[in-house]
Amino acid sequence: MVGFRALHELMENRDTLYDNMSSGRMEVITRSAVACILAIGLLGLPAACVTKPDPDAGPGLVLLLAIDQLRRGRVHADLPGGLGRLVREGRFFVDASLAHADTTTCPGHATMLTGRHPGPAGIPSNAFIDRESLRVVYCVDDPGEDASVFGSELGRSPHKLRVTALGDWMKAARPETRVFALSGKDRAAVTLGGQRPDAAYWFDWDRGHFTTSHYYLDELPRWIRDWRPSPIPSKWEHAGGDPPNGARRDDYPAEDPEYSRTSPHPVQDLPELYASPFADQMTLEFALALVTREHLGRGDGPDLLAVSLSATDTIGHLYGPNSQEARDAILRLDRALGSFLDQLEQRVGRGRVLGVLTSDHGVLPLPEWWQEQGKGSCPLAGGRASLSALSTGLSERLADRFGPPPPNQQWVVHFYNQFRLNRRLAEARGVDPDAILEVARAHLANQPGVAAVWRASEIAADGGDEPFATLYRNSHDPERSADLLVQPVSGCLFSPYEHGTSHGSPYPYDRDVPLIFFGTGVEPGRIPGPAATVDIAPTLAAALAITGPSELDGRALPLVER
Repeated sequence: MVGFRALHELMENRDTLYDNMSSGRMEVITRSAVACILAIGLLGLPAACVTKPDPDAGPGLVLLLAIDQLRRGRVHADLPGGLGRLVREGRFFVDASLAHADTTTCPGHATMLTGRHPGPAGIPSNAFIDRESLRVVYCVDDPGEDASVFGSELGRSPHKLRVTALGDWMKAARPETRVFALSGKDRAAVTLGGQRPDAAYWFDWDRGHFTTSHYYLDELPRWIRDWRPSPIPSKWEHAGGDPPNGARRDDYPAEDPEYSRTSPHPVQDLPELYASPFADQMTLEFALALVTREHLGRGDGPDLLAVSLSATDTIGHLYGPNSQEARDAILRLDRALGSFLDQLEQRVGRGRVLGVLTSDHGVLPLPEWWQEQGKGSCPLAGGRASLSALSTGLSERLADRFGPPPPNQQWVVHFYNQFRLNRRLAEARGVDPDAILEVARAHLANQPGVAAVWRASEIAADGGDEPFATLYRNSHDPERSADLLVQPVSGCLFSPYEHGTSHGSPYPYDRDVPLIFFGTGVEPGRIPGPAATVDIAPTLAAALAITGPSELDGRALPLVER
């Protein structure tokens, strides 16, 4: 009777026998599984035999792990958890870097699974200045009603992404493939998901839960509405002080004081959670819940899960990558990833995951500390300059040369390092647009801390000095890129903030990122030579024996020794 009760309970367990019925997808029960079920009922044999996937069937799940703002040198084999494990057991392309100039989050993620540079992908930066309206446009914004975010007035979709991604190619080859992307940031999840994933989820930092938009789903699944993370501490404590752990002293004047420059840091509201390592731990918990609820990796062929972890970026911006906070965040992430990978393997099956770990960009150390170390060549005191001062100086120069613009207008509109010409004003005043751009370019190029000013026409014509010309060309979108782009001197930070640091330059500290493939069909090793994040999608497609678009910028990297 015990055996038959076990059989009855097994047959009643929809999580064991069926995939999510709302998706219309049923898990195939093989003859061996049926035989095993009968053996459980009649002979009392262990139930574990029905849950073991066939390791010879190839990967059940393709996993991308993107760690936001992670320079390559911060990942090493001595880390005891998941990061260290991947360095030791994975195929580490030790010279990998970004192949584009605008090293920000949206273009960095857009390259990973599309195989295209940010320019051709239509994502030249996190945001760009619209040529006609001169308004700043967010890279994943979509004002259409069919893209509205649940419970929000915002709209999010891959509408601006001009190309397809790996998940789209996998679905074309095998329509039953499931594709999900998730992140603490909407722009990371949306660009990783491609055109038609089953869903892209991100954390709503105003409302405190994971969400998506109507572009992906008609309604937010109930399990997501009900999902809650493990209890989160009310403060973030780390070792601090001056231990010989490779990090800078805990209290450094250039760090951002908003959430305290020293441990403990408060974690009592959503902004404070966003600035703590617990944001990534929460995202990994949600990823495991998603794998379980959507039964990822349990079918006949591979599903795709792309996970982007955002806390390292926020912490790096506030305190710099050499801070005690950044070091502690890496150690916590290392432990959390170790647990995540172990639990994922339990759910999907040993030897059934094909994965890659990378990052969307690096970061400049705190410029004041960078100068203190005698690094970089920035002529600015402290390595920091005001973006608003740069823009104001340009406005005054253009007003002096071409006359004051009308109220609430400028000859050139500015957003970070981007400068867009007001063509309507130039036409109305009868001024040659090229004359305005040349005056603007000459003025900006003459400012301390500016290495070069790139004109869109020059980039489009393949002009300029290498290696930067290629990097800026790979970031260039003829419609969306600005008329002028400012390249700082190495080590200089043009920022609207007085504290913290940032990224976005074409220098190695912003471009060097880890690139580690691991799992099914991957031969471990340390591989020197050129490699880039734009190579990820072609490499995974080749490993899965599927065909992507004929026009790709990346190439398939070797996952075994030839």
